Amino acid sequence: MRHTTLLFLLLAGALSIALFSVKYQVQDLEQELVDLNRSIIEERQSIHVLKAEWSHLNNPERLGILAERHLGMQPANPGRMTSFKNFNELSSKAVSEDERKADPAISEVSAEGQKSP
Repeated sequence: MRHTTLLFLLLAGALSIALFSVKYQVQDLEQELVDLNRSIIEERQSIHVLKAEWSHLNNPERLGILAERHLGMQPANPGRMTSFKNFNELSSKAVSEDERKADPAISEVSAEGQKSP
């Protein structure tokens, strides 16, 4: 009888220690889950802010103003548009002085076209 009682006491002690250990492991895992969820929420908010900034920075009106101010670019004139099929004809034509002054790249293209036969 004493051996059985001692065995049950040792078994109860071992189970209580195991239960105590599992309880604290579960609490640690729950805290880790809370921290991860908080981190996910913060990252989603950061992504939302970055998307809003990206939309602002890629606003076509804003980019047009910056291109005009810093690069000297102007909107495309429909009269100057052509296809690649007509590119050789365009480069061989004489370009007026006004267009050369407005866009130095055109004068370079027309000069190259006049040099080659």
